[in-house]
Parts: sequence; C-alpha cells; structure tokens
Amino acid sequence: MPLPNIPHEPEEQVLWSTTSPGSGASLLSRCAVPLLAVLTAAMLGLGISMISSATIFKSGNHYFWMQLVWVGCGLAACLTALLLSLPKLYRLSHWGLLATILPLGYLTAAAVAMKLVGSKALHFFPCAAAIKGAVRWLRFGGIQIQPSEFAKIALVLFLAAYYGMVPREKIKSFLHGVVIPLGSSCILLGLVLLGKDLSTTFVTGMMVIGVMFLAGVRFRYMLMILVIGAVVGTAFIAGSPMRRDRITAWKHPEENRLSESYQLFRSQICLGQGNLFGKGYSKGYVKTYLPEAHTDFIVAVIGEELGFVGITGILLGYLGLCACILVISHQCRTRSDLLLCHGIAILISVQALVNVGVVSGWLPPTGVTAPFLSYGGSSVISLMFLLGLVFNVSRRNAKAIWSEIGTQRILPRNTDRSLPKRSVNAFAADLNDSTKKTK
Repeated sequence: MPLPNIPHEPEEQVLWSTTSPGSGASLLSRCAVPLLAVLTAAMLGLGISMISSATIFKSGNHYFWMQLVWVGCGLAACLTALLLSLPKLYRLSHWGLLATILPLGYLTAAAVAMKLVGSKALHFFPCAAAIKGAVRWLRFGGIQIQPSEFAKIALVLFLAAYYGMVPREKIKSFLHGVVIPLGSSCILLGLVLLGKDLSTTFVTGMMVIGVMFLAGVRFRYMLMILVIGAVVGTAFIAGSPMRRDRITAWKHPEENRLSESYQLFRSQICLGQGNLFGKGYSKGYVKTYLPEAHTDFIVAVIGEELGFVGITGILLGYLGLCACILVISHQCRTRSDLLLCHGIAILISVQALVNVGVVSGWLPPTGVTAPFLSYGGSSVISLMFLLGLVFNVSRRNAKAIWSEIGTQRILPRNTDRSLPKRSVNAFAADLNDSTKKTK
C-alpha cells in the first residue's frame, strides 16, 4: 500500500487543547518537564547500578561501562530530538516509516532463508545476526542494532502526523480513518512479527490502537481491528510448537522448572527472596542462576536486592513518567503534538507493564526490556529519542502559551479574554481589523 504524503503543517492551526493560557503557569504544568527529566535520570541511574550488580560476578564491569556508553548515546539522541523541527518531522514521517521497513524486510528475508536452508544462508545476508534462532539484529563490527526498536519512533511519528492533518470528518470514514494508516502500520508490524518478535509487535500494536482511538476512529472499526489482531496473534502462537510449550510451561512453572520455565521459576524465586526491603544492593545470590538477568529480567534482580519497596518505586517511576507526558500533552495546541505525546506514553506504559508481568509470571514469557532499566543500546537510544520529542513538544507549547498571553495583554479592555478554539493568527487579524475600523 502506498504511503500517503503528509502535507506541511499549516501556519494557522486550529487550537486543539481547551487549556487557557493562564493554566500554563500552574504549578503542575511548570513542574512536568523538570520532573520528567529527574525521573528519567533516576530510572537510568538505577538501571546502570542494577546492571552492574547483575553482571559483575560473571563479566566484571563490561556491561556497566557499555551501558554508560549507551546512555551517553541516548542523551545525544534526546538532544537531537529536542532541536529538530517537529513540523518537518511530521512532513517527512512517511519517509521515516519507509526507512525502517527496508532493514526489517532485509532481516525478514534473512530469517526466511535461514529457515529454508539453515544457518549457512546468513552468509548471503551481510550484517544480519541470528541470536537464539531469531534474526532481529543488524551487526556492524561489535555493535548490534535492533531495527524494530526504531520502528516504534517512525510509526508513532507517522500516525501523529497523519491523524493530525486529516480533517476530523474524514477520520470517521473507513478509508481515511482505518485503511490508509492501518495498512501502512500493518506492513511494519507484519515484518516485525515475521522476525519472531511477538512482544515488540504487541507493544507497538497497542500503541497503534491507542492513537487510533484517541484520534477519533469509530468504535466499531476499533472492535473489528481488535478481533482480527487477537485471531492473528492466537494463530501465530498456535502455529509454533516452541510458543505452545511456553504457554503450557507458563501455566505450570513448578512442573517445568528445569526446562521451559527455568527462567520464570528463578525470577519468581528472586522476587520472593526480596521480601519487603530486599537483601541489599549486590547481595542477591539467586540472580546468579537467572538467565538474561541484566536485560529482560532486570526487574527480578531489583526485587531480590531492593525488595517490594524497590518494585513499588519503579512502578511509581513509570507512572510518574507517563503522568508528566500526559500533563505536557494537555497543553498541546495541535492534534499532531497531542497524539505524539499520547502515543509515546502508551509505548512506555505498555512495555513496562508487559515486562513486569512477564517477570512476575502474570504474563507468558516473552522478550521485552524494562524501559530505561534493562541493558541494551537500541532500547535506550530509541526511548531517549522519544523523550526528546516530548521535550520538543513542551518547548512548542511554551512558545504558544506566551504568544497567547501576549496577545491577550494587548486586547482592548472590553474584549472577552477567554480562549476560544481559534488560532493565534486569527486573534492578531481581528485586532488589526478593529484598529483600522477605529481609525
């Protein structure tokens, strides 16, 4: 399906938020940005320290220093996203979507070839790397990149740009509200799913559903999409013996603790050993028998060493991050900015919920990292870039609020100072017309 051309953001925009300029000076609004920065720094700092605790007995300080490098790259990505022009990003978002579809298609072709021929097929696909039978990474020397993580950025930008520019009446139609955006999204999600990355497909798919709902797509279309998605997901799980065994082992972890449920069983022991306050930093011992403790199961290490208090702290941290993003979105003056913030909040919250659910045994085991806590360059860089976009939106909101306040200050005394759903340019035009008529 051809990707639609996103038009340039018009200079005169209809105000999307009903927030008045004066509300921009409220304490909660002013604290949202610094609180978001503080919470992000705290989560990253906790993640680095717990990665060091989880790996120091096996690998020394290797993963500690590597995570510091990834966090530094993430800060650079965050600053880059803050300085970019959001209107230009919206206008070029369909090209960004295409730029992520190409490497995903390349990895899918490598995965199909490996399934048909064997691991020797990867010799014909330079840079494609297979780990545990899944071809999800591009390897450049000693650096591995997971394109599906950056596909989240491209997709949330594309959806925000598309629904932000399409008139609300057209969003209600099946063609403009569902076929065009969902068709483009399904191409990307299908490639991620064919790469045996069911967890990323689920998290990104939930973001797509959330943005479509907030944009105003009809409920009956949303229900149809959910049913189709559930059928496809069930068929994908049922068609794989490995996934069926995982579901069976997840239901009975004690009976399969030496085979399929080994990781889940050890994770639950870690959480149980932590009790209320944990065993203390770097004093846990069950973590040494836990596979992938520094990546997908870093929350289990936190549970063992920091206890229930530590788990509660990271849950409150995720809740605070999403709350700050939603407060920033409440001040948005355009639909694109609003949907972008909400899409990012959905991505972070769903990914955190899935990771904690897997670690605790509430959800079946699947490979998804804990946002800002787990080891991994692609995850940290993509998440920090998304937060940079949120800071960029906040900067645009501040400029719009001060412009509106300045416009209200120069209005005649008998003018209604409440903020209607009109653009700032319209206020200035009315003011010029009234001045000419007075003369």
